Amino acid sequence: MSSDINDTTGLSRLFHLNSEPWVNENLRPNAPFSQETKNDPNAARIALPDTAAGTIDRLASARRSTRAFADTPLALHDFAALLRAGYKTLGPDKMEGGMQALRRPVPSAGGLYPLEIYALVRNVDGLAKGIYHYDSKADDLEIVHEGPWESQARDAFLTWSFVAEAPVVLCIGAVFARTQRKYGPRGYRYILIEAGHVTQNLCLAATDMTLSSLCLGGYSDSVLNDLIGLDGLTEAIIYAVGLGAAAHSD
Repeated sequence: MSSDINDTTGLSRLFHLNSEPWVNENLRPNAPFSQETKNDPNAARIALPDTAAGTIDRLASARRSTRAFADTPLALHDFAALLRAGYKTLGPDKMEGGMQALRRPVPSAGGLYPLEIYALVRNVDGLAKGIYHYDSKADDLEIVHEGPWESQARDAFLTWSFVAEAPVVLCIGAVFARTQRKYGPRGYRYILIEAGHVTQNLCLAATDMTLSSLCLGGYSDSVLNDLIGLDGLTEAIIYAVGLGAAAHSD
Protein backbone atom coordinates (compact mmCIF):
# COMPACT_ATOMS: atom_id res chain seq x y z
CA MET A 1 0.00 0.00 0.00
CA SER A 2 1.25 3.47 -0.83
CA SER A 3 2.31 5.70 2.09
CA ASP A 4 1.54 8.83 0.05
CA ILE A 5 -0.96 10.91 2.02
CA ASN A 6 -2.54 11.94 -1.29
CA ASP A 7 -3.24 8.33 -2.24
CA THR A 8 -6.99 8.11 -1.66
CA THR A 9 -7.40 4.48 -2.74
CA GLY A 10 -4.55 2.65 -0.99
CA LEU A 11 -6.43 1.73 2.18
CA SER A 12 -9.48 0.37 0.36
CA ARG A 13 -7.22 -1.54 -2.05
CA LEU A 14 -5.40 -3.10 0.90
CA PHE A 15 -8.70 -4.16 2.45
CA HIS A 16 -9.99 -5.53 -0.84
CA LEU A 17 -6.90 -7.61 -1.53
CA ASN A 18 -6.75 -8.94 2.04
CA SER A 19 -10.38 -9.94 2.41
CA GLU A 20 -10.31 -13.15 0.36
CA PRO A 21 -11.98 -16.19 1.96
CA TRP A 22 -10.13 -18.09 4.67
CA VAL A 23 -7.30 -20.03 3.06
CA ASN A 24 -6.95 -22.26 6.12
CA GLU A 25 -10.47 -23.38 7.01
CA ASN A 26 -9.22 -24.48 10.44
CA LEU A 27 -8.74 -20.81 11.33
CA ARG A 28 -12.30 -19.81 10.42
CA PRO A 29 -14.21 -18.52 13.47
CA ASN A 30 -16.68 -21.19 14.55
CA ALA A 31 -19.57 -19.01 15.72
CA PRO A 32 -22.90 -20.77 16.35
CA PHE A 33 -25.85 -19.95 14.10
CA SER A 34 -27.85 -17.10 15.57
CA GLN A 35 -30.43 -14.72 14.13
CA GLU A 36 -30.56 -11.58 16.22
CA THR A 37 -32.60 -8.38 16.21
CA LYS A 38 -32.44 -5.32 18.40
CA ASN A 39 -35.29 -5.11 20.88
CA ASP A 40 -35.70 -2.87 23.91
CA PRO A 41 -38.38 -4.36 26.19
CA ASN A 42 -38.56 -1.10 28.14
CA ALA A 43 -39.20 1.16 25.14
CA ALA A 44 -42.57 2.82 24.57
CA ARG A 45 -44.17 1.38 21.43
CA ILE A 46 -46.47 2.54 18.65
CA ALA A 47 -48.32 -0.08 16.62
CA LEU A 48 -48.09 0.26 12.84
CA PRO A 49 -51.27 0.16 10.74
CA ASP A 50 -52.08 -2.69 8.42
CA THR A 51 -51.03 -2.10 4.81
CA ALA A 52 -51.89 -3.77 1.53
CA ALA A 53 -48.99 -5.63 -0.05
CA GLY A 54 -47.65 -3.83 -3.11
CA THR A 55 -45.68 -5.35 -5.97
CA ILE A 56 -42.28 -4.96 -4.32
CA ASP A 57 -43.57 -6.29 -1.01
CA ARG A 58 -45.01 -9.39 -2.70
CA LEU A 59 -41.83 -10.05 -4.67
CA ALA A 60 -39.55 -9.48 -1.68
CA SER A 61 -41.68 -11.79 0.47
CA ALA A 62 -41.63 -14.49 -2.22
CA ARG A 63 -37.88 -14.26 -2.88
CA ARG A 64 -35.99 -17.37 -1.84
CA SER A 65 -32.40 -18.50 -2.08
CA THR A 66 -31.92 -21.96 -3.52
CA ARG A 67 -28.98 -24.28 -3.07
CA ALA A 68 -30.10 -26.64 -5.83
CA PHE A 69 -30.87 -25.45 -9.35
CA ALA A 70 -32.74 -27.53 -11.90
CA ASP A 71 -30.64 -28.61 -14.87
CA THR A 72 -32.95 -26.83 -17.30
CA PRO A 73 -32.17 -24.05 -19.79
CA LEU A 74 -32.93 -20.42 -19.15
CA ALA A 75 -34.85 -18.70 -21.94
CA LEU A 76 -32.80 -16.01 -23.69
CA HIS A 77 -35.75 -13.65 -23.30
CA ASP A 78 -35.68 -14.13 -19.51
CA PHE A 79 -31.91 -13.75 -19.42
CA ALA A 80 -32.17 -10.44 -21.27
CA ALA A 81 -34.89 -9.24 -18.89
CA LEU A 82 -32.70 -10.06 -15.88
CA LEU A 83 -29.75 -8.11 -17.26
CA ARG A 84 -31.95 -5.12 -18.04
CA ALA A 85 -33.56 -5.14 -14.61
CA GLY A 86 -30.11 -5.20 -13.04
CA TYR A 87 -28.12 -2.57 -14.91
CA LYS A 88 -29.47 -1.47 -18.28
CA THR A 89 -28.52 2.05 -19.39
CA LEU A 90 -31.55 4.34 -19.45
CA GLY A 91 -32.20 7.90 -20.53
CA PRO A 92 -30.74 10.34 -21.22
CA ASP A 93 -32.53 12.48 -18.66
CA LYS A 94 -32.47 16.25 -18.66
CA MET A 95 -30.49 17.73 -15.79
CA GLU A 96 -30.18 21.22 -14.33
CA GLY A 97 -28.33 23.64 -16.55
CA GLY A 98 -29.39 21.87 -19.73
CA MET A 99 -27.14 18.87 -19.17
CA GLN A 100 -28.22 15.37 -20.03
CA ALA A 101 -27.20 12.22 -18.16
CA LEU A 102 -27.68 8.51 -18.56
CA ARG A 103 -28.91 6.45 -15.66
CA ARG A 104 -29.54 2.86 -14.60
CA PRO A 105 -32.30 1.05 -12.65
CA VAL A 106 -30.31 1.63 -9.44
CA PRO A 107 -28.95 4.68 -7.61
CA SER A 108 -25.24 5.41 -7.97
CA ALA A 109 -23.06 7.87 -6.07
CA GLY A 110 -22.50 10.84 -8.34
CA GLY A 111 -24.25 9.03 -11.19
CA LEU A 112 -20.91 7.38 -11.99
CA TYR A 113 -22.04 3.74 -12.33
CA PRO A 114 -18.79 1.84 -11.67
CA LEU A 115 -20.14 -1.68 -12.19
CA GLU A 116 -19.95 -4.16 -15.07
CA ILE A 117 -21.84 -7.47 -15.35
CA TYR A 118 -20.19 -10.65 -16.60
CA ALA A 119 -22.19 -13.80 -17.28
CA LEU A 120 -20.90 -17.33 -16.82
CA VAL A 121 -23.34 -19.01 -19.20
CA ARG A 122 -23.86 -22.76 -18.89
CA ASN A 123 -27.36 -23.36 -20.23
CA VAL A 124 -29.13 -20.40 -21.84
CA ASP A 125 -31.23 -21.00 -24.96
CA GLY A 126 -29.58 -19.52 -28.04
CA LEU A 127 -26.20 -18.89 -26.38
CA ALA A 128 -23.11 -21.06 -26.59
CA LYS A 129 -21.51 -21.99 -23.30
CA GLY A 130 -19.00 -19.32 -22.39
CA ILE A 131 -18.30 -16.06 -20.60
CA TYR A 132 -20.02 -12.88 -21.73
CA HIS A 133 -19.94 -9.20 -20.81
CA TYR A 134 -23.18 -7.21 -20.78
CA ASP A 135 -22.64 -3.97 -22.68
CA SER A 136 -25.31 -2.00 -20.87
CA LYS A 137 -25.22 0.97 -23.24
CA ALA A 138 -25.48 -1.07 -26.43
CA ASP A 139 -27.79 -3.51 -24.61
CA ASP A 140 -26.05 -6.55 -26.04
CA LEU A 141 -23.54 -9.23 -25.10
CA GLU A 142 -19.81 -9.20 -25.81
CA ILE A 143 -18.11 -12.59 -26.02
CA VAL A 144 -15.26 -12.76 -23.51
CA HIS A 145 -14.49 -16.47 -23.80
CA GLU A 146 -16.17 -19.26 -25.74
CA GLY A 147 -16.34 -22.78 -24.37
CA PRO A 148 -16.34 -24.51 -20.98
CA TRP A 149 -15.40 -22.53 -17.89
CA GLU A 150 -16.72 -24.76 -15.10
CA SER A 151 -13.42 -26.34 -14.01
CA GLN A 152 -11.92 -22.99 -13.04
CA ALA A 153 -15.19 -21.78 -11.52
CA ARG A 154 -15.26 -24.93 -9.40
CA ASP A 155 -11.95 -23.80 -7.89
CA ALA A 156 -13.20 -20.22 -7.46
CA PHE A 157 -16.52 -20.64 -5.65
CA LEU A 158 -16.46 -22.07 -2.13
CA THR A 159 -20.01 -23.38 -2.57
CA TRP A 160 -19.72 -24.40 -6.22
CA SER A 161 -21.99 -27.42 -5.74
CA PHE A 162 -24.90 -25.06 -4.99
CA VAL A 163 -24.70 -23.41 -8.43
CA ALA A 164 -23.15 -26.19 -10.52
CA GLU A 165 -26.48 -26.73 -12.34
CA ALA A 166 -27.46 -23.05 -12.55
CA PRO A 167 -27.93 -21.98 -16.17
CA VAL A 168 -26.07 -18.74 -15.50
CA VAL A 169 -23.97 -17.12 -12.80
CA LEU A 170 -23.76 -13.35 -13.05
CA CYS A 171 -20.55 -11.80 -11.70
CA ILE A 172 -20.57 -8.10 -10.82
CA GLY A 173 -17.29 -6.34 -11.47
CA ALA A 174 -16.27 -2.92 -10.20
CA VAL A 175 -14.08 -0.43 -12.03
CA PHE A 176 -12.94 1.26 -8.85
CA ALA A 177 -11.55 4.51 -10.30
CA ARG A 178 -14.90 5.53 -11.77
CA THR A 179 -16.16 6.27 -8.26
CA GLN A 180 -12.97 6.65 -6.24
CA ARG A 181 -11.45 9.36 -8.38
CA LYS A 182 -14.24 11.57 -7.01
CA TYR A 183 -15.02 10.08 -3.60
CA GLY A 184 -11.68 8.56 -2.56
CA PRO A 185 -11.74 5.95 0.23
CA ARG A 186 -15.46 6.34 0.86
CA GLY A 187 -16.10 5.62 -2.78
CA TYR A 188 -15.27 1.99 -2.05
CA ARG A 189 -18.30 1.86 0.24
CA TYR A 190 -20.48 3.39 -2.45
CA ILE A 191 -19.37 0.74 -4.92
CA LEU A 192 -20.31 -2.10 -2.58
CA ILE A 193 -23.66 -0.47 -1.81
CA GLU A 194 -24.41 -0.19 -5.52
CA ALA A 195 -23.60 -3.86 -6.08
CA GLY A 196 -26.20 -4.65 -3.44
CA HIS A 197 -28.79 -2.53 -5.27
CA VAL A 198 -28.10 -4.34 -8.55
CA THR A 199 -28.21 -7.80 -7.01
CA GLN A 200 -31.49 -7.10 -5.22
CA ASN A 201 -32.97 -6.03 -8.55
CA LEU A 202 -31.76 -9.28 -10.10
CA CYS A 203 -33.25 -11.36 -7.29
CA LEU A 204 -36.62 -9.59 -7.42
CA ALA A 205 -36.75 -9.80 -11.22
CA ALA A 206 -35.99 -13.52 -11.00
CA THR A 207 -38.78 -13.95 -8.46
CA ASP A 208 -41.18 -12.15 -10.80
CA MET A 209 -40.29 -14.77 -13.46
CA THR A 210 -40.80 -17.64 -10.96
CA LEU A 211 -37.06 -18.22 -10.99
CA SER A 212 -34.73 -18.58 -8.02
CA SER A 213 -31.41 -17.05 -7.08
CA LEU A 214 -28.42 -17.59 -4.85
CA CYS A 215 -26.20 -14.66 -3.91
CA LEU A 216 -22.53 -15.60 -3.67
CA GLY A 217 -19.88 -13.79 -1.67
CA GLY A 218 -17.63 -16.77 -0.96
CA TYR A 219 -15.13 -17.10 -3.78
CA SER A 220 -11.43 -16.82 -4.46
CA ASP A 221 -11.04 -13.35 -5.93
CA SER A 222 -7.83 -14.12 -7.78
CA VAL A 223 -9.20 -17.29 -9.42
CA LEU A 224 -12.50 -15.71 -10.44
CA ASN A 225 -10.90 -12.51 -11.73
CA ASP A 226 -8.43 -14.57 -13.74
CA LEU A 227 -11.25 -16.65 -15.21
CA ILE A 228 -13.05 -13.53 -16.46
CA GLY A 229 -9.87 -11.72 -17.45
CA LEU A 230 -9.78 -8.94 -14.87
CA ASP A 231 -6.59 -7.70 -13.22
CA GLY A 232 -8.13 -7.58 -9.73
CA LEU A 233 -6.78 -4.08 -9.08
CA THR A 234 -8.34 -1.62 -11.50
CA GLU A 235 -11.36 -3.91 -11.94
CA ALA A 236 -12.44 -6.88 -9.84
CA ILE A 237 -15.46 -9.02 -9.12
CA ILE A 238 -17.18 -7.94 -5.90
CA TYR A 239 -20.39 -10.03 -5.95
CA ALA A 240 -22.01 -12.90 -7.84
CA VAL A 241 -25.45 -14.46 -8.14
CA GLY A 242 -26.66 -17.74 -9.58
CA LEU A 243 -30.00 -17.58 -11.41
CA GLY A 244 -32.40 -20.14 -12.80
CA ALA A 245 -35.20 -22.54 -11.93
CA ALA A 246 -34.94 -24.23 -8.56
CA ALA A 247 -34.75 -28.02 -8.38
CA HIS A 248 -37.83 -29.46 -6.68
CA SER A 249 -37.51 -32.76 -4.84
CA ASP A 250 -40.46 -35.14 -4.81
